[in-house]
Amino acid sequence: MNIFIAVDMEGATGVVHPDQLGPDGRGYSQGQKFLTGDVNAAIDGIRDVVPDARIVVGDGHGIMRNVLLEAVRPGVRVVTGAARSANKPLCQMEGINATFDAAFCVGYHSKAGTTPGLLAHTFVGAAVHAWYLNDRPVGEVEVNAAICASFGIPLLLVSGNSDLVPEIAEWNPMLQVVVTKDTLGPTAAICRTPDDTYREIRAAAAAALRKHIDTAIEPYTAMATCSMAVEFHRRDVAHRALAAGGVVMTNETTIRTDCLPANEAFIRCWYAVTRALEEIPTWLT
Repeated sequence: MNIFIAVDMEGATGVVHPDQLGPDGRGYSQGQKFLTGDVNAAIDGIRDVVPDARIVVGDGHGIMRNVLLEAVRPGVRVVTGAARSANKPLCQMEGINATFDAAFCVGYHSKAGTTPGLLAHTFVGAAVHAWYLNDRPVGEVEVNAAICASFGIPLLLVSGNSDLVPEIAEWNPMLQVVVTKDTLGPTAAICRTPDDTYREIRAAAAAALRKHIDTAIEPYTAMATCSMAVEFHRRDVAHRALAAGGVVMTNETTIRTDCLPANEAFIRCWYAVTRALEEIPTWLT
């Protein structure tokens, strides 16, 4: 059995503040340790059910070199490195394909605009105001679930912040979320200890996989084709995104693609986002 674990960081155990999210922050090394513990909990739960499962972990946060490779369980492979479209066109889901049987999301947060949302954003908070799937604003978990579905793969379990629970309930009330902390606001939460979240994630991962083996959980939804759109905070950023090609502008701040499987739609949108982040040289402004 082949399992893909997509990893973010804002929803990891103990992570509550931007200084834990990148190498310039004083809490980053602690955040890495907590995140890797959550990843290992999911791995251990999977192996409790299928000891010889082939597991691939996709490091999907920020610089995407956050998971402590030396601390990950033996035999697991980790997709690591920058999410430039030339490297990782599927961003957090890079490495997944139709050979996988199931997916998990570890360390996730709520979508942009969530009130109150702990470290809430969608993919690139500094640039992206909202991300849309079939004309609905969605978060990273739902986008990833749609990408999985385009390969025929079900998402079995999510771990993350408490404010993610109602968001997921809107589109899949049966999908379990292991809550790592109870949100108090944008940069504070009531945190569970790493020992407690380890036990909860491990047990939930095992239970979710057993259920899938017994009942064949279906992918998120039929994703023969879909529309996907990205709304930016600023019009100049949206215009830079349009230069990527394969997308159209629907208003001054939004680009869109239609009638594609979710994985292909995302690849186009992600390329557009990465192009949008390319600053114009000052001598041309």
